[in-house]
Amino acid sequence: SKEMKKLIIISIFILGMILPNINVKAVDVSNEEELRNAIQQGGDITLTEDIEVTQPLVIDKDVNISGYRDILMQGNNTLITVNSGNVTFNIGTLGAGLNSNLSNFLKGQGKALVVNGGTVKFYGESYVSAGNVGLEVNGGTVTGSPGIYAGEINYDNGTYSGGRALVVNGGKVDLDKLRIASGGTALTLNKGSNITLNNENGEIYIDSYEGNGIEVNDGSVVNIISNSEHYNPPIIFGSQNAIYLNGGTADLNGQVGLSSSSAGHGIYINKGINTSTKGDVLNLKNDFIFGYAEGTTPNFSIYVNPDITELRVTDEKGFFELLDNKLNFGFCSNTYSVLESKSEEERKAICSNLNSNYDGPIESNELGKCAVVYINGEKQNEADASCNPVSNEENNNPQVVEVPSTSAYASIIIIVLGIICVIVSVFITRKMTRKEN
Repeated sequence: SKEMKKLIIISIFILGMILPNINVKAVDVSNEEELRNAIQQGGDITLTEDIEVTQPLVIDKDVNISGYRDILMQGNNTLITVNSGNVTFNIGTLGAGLNSNLSNFLKGQGKALVVNGGTVKFYGESYVSAGNVGLEVNGGTVTGSPGIYAGEINYDNGTYSGGRALVVNGGKVDLDKLRIASGGTALTLNKGSNITLNNENGEIYIDSYEGNGIEVNDGSVVNIISNSEHYNPPIIFGSQNAIYLNGGTADLNGQVGLSSSSAGHGIYINKGINTSTKGDVLNLKNDFIFGYAEGTTPNFSIYVNPDITELRVTDEKGFFELLDNKLNFGFCSNTYSVLESKSEEERKAICSNLNSNYDGPIESNELGKCAVVYINGEKQNEADASCNPVSNEENNNPQVVEVPSTSAYASIIIIVLGIICVIVSVFITRKMTRKEN
């Protein structure tokens, strides 16, 4: 009957509405084929064994991978690429670029995780490791508390050679309890990307054994938030430099431990302004500047590229000053710095209020004669007069320039007139010939 047909159609419609919302049952996987099929289906996946995969994995659905097991891959491949979906990892290790017996990572080979879109969250003690790049973020959102490592491991001393732990080219990255280490730069920010590192749990450790701890390139921003009451501040070590500012900005909020090798620097300012925002490259906020901290070396310095012509910094508590063409600030160990110009009594009062000791000033290298420094937007000096030569009045006045007859314009006119003459000559010749005949 018609009524029965209508009922069947309505039932099919309702069933179609309900089925997509039914949760897919969690799947246990123990090998590559099962893992690949489960990822294609989406839903909850539990690893019951360590799994070595032979071909890259691509995620574009909601996937929750758990189980304290590893997903590993040899050679110069990308282990997992996330293009879309809500993805969570609560596992052992995502490892790429391993050698044939899976005993070490091959320097410069493999990417463990590439995020192009979607959301990725790390839970528990999840690790991401590769010989080349541990985690690359091009889009989407990444949160949580992963451990990220890259490069070939030296098991004798626990150091790394080659590789970059975390590379951010876009998207949003908001991490806490972050532990990253690599041979090359540990954290690289490119293409105007931003990252927030929140030390609420007191466990941010960034180590580079051959390069920079953090490299902030053109237009990018790193925001480090430190709980001043926590015993362990963020620890950032770079064999070359702890923080390298290459046209990007570092916002430092709270106590931060910065250190480098004897040949490096705590902060290296290669470009004096954010090349995208045209703003400050270094923003010092709250009740600190820099400090020695557990796990850092006493070697700390600021180096400014003497070739820059403009340097912009923000200093909310007024600790910075330009003195003898150098960027200076006092120094309280473990907490923060004070100006050299303050009296000894004032220095001691500030440091004692923060349970710290005054260690004296830290000064940068001498800036170039063409460098102009702005602190909190206020111009501190004038560049040498030879840096901006003033043209004389004669050169400033526009003059009429006569174009010689040998110029390109004259040549074009001569060529055009020549063509016209040829055409006229041919026309007259033909006319005279016809007349004679």
